[in-house]
Amino acid sequence: MTGIGVAVCAALLSACADTPGQSERAPAARQFDLLVSQHNGYHYPPFLRYQPAAPEAQSYALRTLSELGRGAGTNVSAERVAPMRGEALSASPLWGRTWLIPLHRSGARSALGTDDVEAVEGLRTKGGWYVDPALGDDGDAARLGATWAALDVLRALGRQGSSATADWLRALAGTPRPLDESAALASALRLLDQPVPTTLTTFDAPRTSDWATLTPGRRTDRLSDTYDYVLIQEAGGRRPDIDRGTWEAVLRGGAPNLSLEHLYQLVHILKAAGSPASVFLPVVERLESDRLDDGTVRDPHAYLGNPDASLFVERLRALAGWPLGDRRLVAALDREERTGTAGEVTERLSRAALRRVATDGGVHEQARHLCVDPEVLPRAVTERNATLWQRTALDCADAGAEIATPEVPPWKLDTPARVVSAATVTIGMTDAGQRDAIPPWITSRALGEWAREPGRFLSVYDYTLVVRAYSLLGGAVDATMRGALGRGVTAYRGCAGLPDLYQVGGGDHACDLKTTWGVWALDRQLDGTMGWVPSRSGESGERAEVR
Repeated sequence: MTGIGVAVCAALLSACADTPGQSERAPAARQFDLLVSQHNGYHYPPFLRYQPAAPEAQSYALRTLSELGRGAGTNVSAERVAPMRGEALSASPLWGRTWLIPLHRSGARSALGTDDVEAVEGLRTKGGWYVDPALGDDGDAARLGATWAALDVLRALGRQGSSATADWLRALAGTPRPLDESAALASALRLLDQPVPTTLTTFDAPRTSDWATLTPGRRTDRLSDTYDYVLIQEAGGRRPDIDRGTWEAVLRGGAPNLSLEHLYQLVHILKAAGSPASVFLPVVERLESDRLDDGTVRDPHAYLGNPDASLFVERLRALAGWPLGDRRLVAALDREERTGTAGEVTERLSRAALRRVATDGGVHEQARHLCVDPEVLPRAVTERNATLWQRTALDCADAGAEIATPEVPPWKLDTPARVVSAATVTIGMTDAGQRDAIPPWITSRALGEWAREPGRFLSVYDYTLVVRAYSLLGGAVDATMRGALGRGVTAYRGCAGLPDLYQVGGGDHACDLKTTWGVWALDRQLDGTMGWVPSRSGESGERAEVR
């Protein structure tokens, strides 16, 4: 990537180059690279890959696909539309509704309706302009933006704006104003089928000859200015005259990683300027690869990672025998420390554990203090706090901090939840090096009937805990048990792009790092007989024969 492409990467993208060392990893190991957040360098939970982009970003993605003739049809359920609509309207009653227009046009009819016409008209003033409560009524910029948004929503719902609004807009047209205000004014006049005065359209496109000398912020501003210029020319019925060569180079370099907003602006600019279809092929490839089953688009560039997810990735790498010491994670930890972000107790402990695992370093003093604090790690474990205790104990073990042996008063093993809690205690004590302290009332005999019935558990993870505990306590994994494992675990292997990770189960088809850790840990405990863990060379494991 050279020239203009490099420049736009520095300005508009959070990351353009391959991650250091990524190409050196074996195929199965590279699955985790798909989960690295461009925002903070940590891994993010895989379920985010199955969530649609936020309403504003979604609108840009669907508008881009529509402009490129990709038939941005969706079959989004009303249940899924409802939270997206709520998020949009809570951000802005007017602009939020404009974000829903592409979704509505694509087939999600519940995104907008006749009630929205009344709601929008209720925000029109006697003077003709509209007021968005999220933006206020402070000056022409806010009024023009709100009016443009309102008219866009009304047009999408088959309604026309008022003559009072047209009169107000015409009165503003003769006054020189900033480019973004002129774009809103011209676009609003166009939505009312009103002529756009030549005084608004007669000016040259923002220049690109100084692009390499601009600061990152100014490059982003130049893109926005050029987009505004194009909107004005289109509103006035004129073809924009831009430096196509420069902006096509920007798109070539940035198509894989630009924000959805910037991607849409670039596509709109170049479509208006007459760029050939071949220029947009990388955009189509990116957006189509991010399409979900319901036709909406996800936005991986917006995902935020966290230390807990990265810690599970490191645990998985260790189980597979792959190298640890990921320098991206160390850099992410260092950045957080420099910002002074302390976080919750669990986050501080996860970070301490992650730093030790990723650097093969010593025990952090903070981890020692946290792991002896009874407010952090309970001294008595019950069926209600077993999961909290086990997760905290595991973090302490990874951080290299010793923990006290807890008291575990007995409870009946007569429900799936109580059985899972007992198994959780067994696994937690084993991982903490306290296997000899496992309570005598938790036995393989007590767990055996449950271990053979995966359908009684709510998730794959819960089931793997029970089988792990059963096996650790001496339970035999015979042909009947392997058949149960095939039904309860093997059947849940893989998601799009993540073939060796495991689904949550219980009707949730998203892959999950904790679940995968439970599955891989069980396979390692069974000496790899189930073939769930990829090989050390990084090739995906073979599924075991189910008998």
